[in-house]
Amino acid sequence: MPLVTLPQFTETETKIAGPLTFKQFLSLLIVGGVSFLVYTIFPRSISFFLALIIFVLGIAFSFLKVEGIPLYLFFLLMLKTIFSPRVLFWGKKRGTSPFLAEREFKKIEKEKIGVKRESALKSLITKVETKK
Repeated sequence: MPLVTLPQFTETETKIAGPLTFKQFLSLLIVGGVSFLVYTIFPRSISFFLALIIFVLGIAFSFLKVEGIPLYLFFLLMLKTIFSPRVLFWGKKRGTSPFLAEREFKKIEKEKIGVKRESALKSLITKVETKK
């Protein structure tokens, strides 16, 4: 019998307000407040539709999941993918031939490898064999 009881299902979030987690509850409060402000500030002709769109998007970001991850996280990862720099390798650089570009790449690669002269294991074997 274990001395301490270990918690089970630690990957699930705790429900605090009925079936809602803290993040969901807080996001619904914020979205509701923003929708109310939009409804009261803008003219009546567009305020209802604008507030409804904001509220529906807020509910979607709070509850929907895509591929097992929340929609807000999926959206942030999508933006990161779109705006992050990409490294694309093609046949040649501008103004140079592919042979020269490949040669420059191999030169840089050899310089990185050439920094380490002897491995620690090899030096240990030498010390054991020579008993120094």
